[in-house]
Amino acid sequence: MKVFSQEEYYRKIKELNIKHYSGEIPYYSTAELREVEKFLLEEIKKGSTLLDVGCGSGRFSIGAAKLGFKVTGMDITSNAIKAARSRSKELKIKNVIFEVDDITSRLSFKTNSFDSVFCPRFVINAISTLPRRQMAVKEMLRVVKSNGRVYIESFNRFYLGMGLYVLIRNLLTDLTRIVRIRLDEVFNKDYKNLLPGDMVYPSNKVKGASEGYAHIPTIFELINLVPAGIKFRIVSIPEIVQKKTFDPLKFFRYSLWLILEKI
Repeated sequence: MKVFSQEEYYRKIKELNIKHYSGEIPYYSTAELREVEKFLLEEIKKGSTLLDVGCGSGRFSIGAAKLGFKVTGMDITSNAIKAARSRSKELKIKNVIFEVDDITSRLSFKTNSFDSVFCPRFVINAISTLPRRQMAVKEMLRVVKSNGRVYIESFNRFYLGMGLYVLIRNLLTDLTRIVRIRLDEVFNKDYKNLLPGDMVYPSNKVKGASEGYAHIPTIFELINLVPAGIKFRIVSIPEIVQKKTFDPLKFFRYSLWLILEKI
């Protein structure tokens, strides 16, 4: 009897999220770029090529294309890609294309294809196992050109905005799951619950959309995603938008950006 299958867990969560994000298409089809994304795009030469990983129905891709970038959006959800293509055609935007692809496997793009790669809006957190998240980061680095950057946005497990009690409760929940996994191993039982750091949440974008899944990592987990020899930095939104050189609350913010540089 299998105690725990990472691939089985990955496939189950993948199906859940495809259904979830299909239900949120109406929202993301018309949503605009966020302020932090505009600031990051200002760092990049206009007219350069961008890959938008987990583009959904085209929110970031279309926003970046409007600013003059040559954008390729990719997503695993075919309904979202269909909506993105329809939206870009409706807006008569020519410098963006959309493809169905899976960042947790080898992408169809050639090595060194893009000047920059963006993985915004917590796409990395929708990938349910560590090996698959690491594969996603390696693929982003493979397809970005030398001297290019990969921008990955992630939730933060140590976020204190909901209070210290919530953080402690979540950490205790993780500890309970770890103990349960170990006990199931000892007694040769299948473990079928969520993994530490994982949560299933109701949609707050479109009424009636199905539940979604997210893995909420610690700062240490984010660092563990970076392959050996890759230069990186972790920045908060205030550091990006307000151009702060030092943010004393950085590691307690709601979200963080992991920025990788390919030499």
